[in-house]
Amino acid sequence: MLRIEDYYTDAPSAGIITMLEKPEIVNRLLNTLICNFRGFNFMKLKLKVHPVREELEEYKDLNQSFLDQIFKLHAYYDGHQLALKRILSDINYDTHLNTKVYSPVVGCPVGCSYCFTKNVVEHFDITEDFRKPVFRGPYKMTKDAEGNDIPELFNIESENPIDWFLTYMSDFGCWRPEWQENVIKQIIAANAIKRRKGRCPDTFQLITKCPKGIRLDFVPDGTDLRNIIMSCTVDRNECTGRISELIRKAGNHRITGCVVYQPVLEHIEPVHLEEFVETFGRDNSWVIIGGEIGKDAVPLQFSWIKDIIDKCIELSIPVKMERDIVKIVTENGYEFLEQSPEPLRNSKEIRRRNLVMKNATASEYYSMKVDELKKKLENCPGGERADIAAMTMFGDVELTIESAKRLLTGAPDFDVILTSETNGIPLAYEMARQSSKSYFVAHRSPKMYMSDNTGVTVNEQGFSLDIEDLQAMNGKRVLIADDVVSTGRSLKAMEALVEKAGGIVAGKVAVLAEKKASERGDIIFLESLPAYSQEKIAVNI
Repeated sequence: MLRIEDYYTDAPSAGIITMLEKPEIVNRLLNTLICNFRGFNFMKLKLKVHPVREELEEYKDLNQSFLDQIFKLHAYYDGHQLALKRILSDINYDTHLNTKVYSPVVGCPVGCSYCFTKNVVEHFDITEDFRKPVFRGPYKMTKDAEGNDIPELFNIESENPIDWFLTYMSDFGCWRPEWQENVIKQIIAANAIKRRKGRCPDTFQLITKCPKGIRLDFVPDGTDLRNIIMSCTVDRNECTGRISELIRKAGNHRITGCVVYQPVLEHIEPVHLEEFVETFGRDNSWVIIGGEIGKDAVPLQFSWIKDIIDKCIELSIPVKMERDIVKIVTENGYEFLEQSPEPLRNSKEIRRRNLVMKNATASEYYSMKVDELKKKLENCPGGERADIAAMTMFGDVELTIESAKRLLTGAPDFDVILTSETNGIPLAYEMARQSSKSYFVAHRSPKMYMSDNTGVTVNEQGFSLDIEDLQAMNGKRVLIADDVVSTGRSLKAMEALVEKAGGIVAGKVAVLAEKKASERGDIIFLESLPAYSQEKIAVNI
């Protein structure tokens, strides 16, 4: 479980991540960096780690023993600070992640010269010796009231299927047989849970350069493991025998087979692919092609992979092109959509369908909640009005997400967001997350943690802002956001802050606007509220 505690706004940017498992933080942070920023040099990422015990335990309360298990990792990236904030935001907002990277085993004895993971593990001091694999299990199995197996590792209640990548820091064929058995049995139990509930099972990707080390003899005959994608890596022509070995070791099981030609370092003959697709079937076969990445990478030649592509087209094998070679492939007259085997296609379709349903529900839910709020406001004293509005935003995640999405749709172009404490904070955060922009909070009084602050007062409405935040708005287009606008005094004070900072007010947005505020032409809002007397309004806003 990850939670971003804070951001530093000065370059080089920094994010503080609180976590319980060191490898998973590194996995997910770097994986997101690689996916989002081509050419990222992970050696620019500096870590300051407060070591803790690695084993995980179950805790019933936040006692000192629990707190001792938590450590902070300061990730510094010598680049654009908003880029890193976007990454950390993606990691933090876990409900939007369809892929989970987890390493039951850390370490690999194969010793490839181009191994990216080895450099990562050694750079971050994750294990003492990368060539000696370390198993983080064994993972427990318990029983529910009906006697069904409940896995410790993959017992996740999720309507959406998750795509698990389990060998980011290891090679499956190099796992000890008992490690393989422990993890595969966890997967089998997880599959059973999802199927009992009528849900699409998660998918699990396992990659190896040593397919002869695969052990599946413990799997009962007929067990449906097609949501496990068992892959062998082929980087040179002399390694094509691994495909035959993968067929021999996994071909007797209902599993999805994959050949990963990555990194392609020379021309590779498309041998064994006929037997491969005959064994696993077209819907459960996959080929992935990619080049070497990194500073000293060998440039991929199209002639090295042309025969593989042509053979896959001939045999109707789904092909995935990694981003680094898409350009060279399309320049040579080939056009490819994103292609996947059936288990991944199914999970993607389920997620897409669930997202459509969720968005439709959110829109309906949003309208109902606003109507309900307006009716409550009409029937309550003015002194209670602001409390109801504030509670609706703070306690309602769906309403906040939907409001932010709608306001961003109509908002003008902007660079940063400014809001006031405290009612506007949830909205400003969600708008910042969805837009990958920064946001600042104007406080009603100076805070102890401010190194220095400056303030403004407009019509008795005063705000303070950290001097670094004020400087960060200089020359920027600032979008002022709030939950409810009544008299507009807060907006005027925030406008004065933007002017003092040397920024430009790009626009003003709010979820709700009271009668007089809704008649103004300079505020973008979603719904209007009933009018109240100025005396009652002044009490709360």
